[in-house]
Amino acid sequence: MNEQEFVHRPVLLDECIQALAIRPEGIYLDGTLGRAGHSREIARRLTTGRLICVDRDQAALDAAFRKYGPAATVLAMPHGGSTLPYLQDAGPDHSRT
Repeated sequence: MNEQEFVHRPVLLDECIQALAIRPEGIYLDGTLGRAGHSREIARRLTTGRLICVDRDQAALDAAFRKYGPAATVLAMPHGGSTLPYLQDAGPDHSRT
């Protein structure tokens, strides 16, 4: 089955988006990117904000990069590795706050 045939329906999408109360300038992290259903909705609501996507599945990361391009920071998490070094590099720029 190719990506175009695959239909992904995120679980509790509306409830998650409502609970996040997304700010257009906010910074958000999707630590389990998968098929990016939740991330897609977060990214749609951002203007100057930032979306950081993390996953171990390179195919999921590649697909997210194609979908979001510069709107999201897409990070590969090595198997058994920690996201901390990646997040420190990609995280918020505190010099602007």
